[in-house]
Amino acid sequence: MKSKFAEFISYMFPFLLVITLVATINNVFELIMLAVIPCVIWLSSAKLSGQKWDIEDRNHRIIPLVLLAIYGVIIGYIINDFYSKVFLINVVFILVITSFWKISMHCYGLSTLIMLLVYLLKYTDANFYLLLFLITCYTVFLILTIWSRLYLKKHTVLQVALGTFFGFLINLIILKFI
Repeated sequence: MKSKFAEFISYMFPFLLVITLVATINNVFELIMLAVIPCVIWLSSAKLSGQKWDIEDRNHRIIPLVLLAIYGVIIGYIINDFYSKVFLINVVFILVITSFWKISMHCYGLSTLIMLLVYLLKYTDANFYLLLFLITCYTVFLILTIWSRLYLKKHTVLQVALGTFFGFLINLIILKFI
């Protein structure tokens, strides 16, 4: 029963990503460019290399991350807004780290989403209570994801800790200077 719940938690991450972007991006074109197409690129790369969707082996993550970085440059040129810059910087950072070591991209991504919601809470006139609710839910979900990734033996404690830490740190820096 625990392993099924842990797997469910791990599988929820892509859906949370899309839900967050739907809640924060009002432009359907941008939503497709920043959420749907990157997911298709990642899933197609995983399928073509015979991997599961979460690509456990760090070496097999390099090609999809390179493709996402190239894609990030293209959408940065096409869209050239806050979200496309955040996307590209995060993909490049994950690519650099993954070239040397494996971190939890689940934890990194959830930390990124939490930082984005905190930014929106602080610097926009978006619905305060909705954002506060989402930040609370995502924080709980991040804790569950850390447990899940450890329970399923997909990562070590250091990998989930650094994935979480870098997700918060890099995006704090991005949000401070962009």
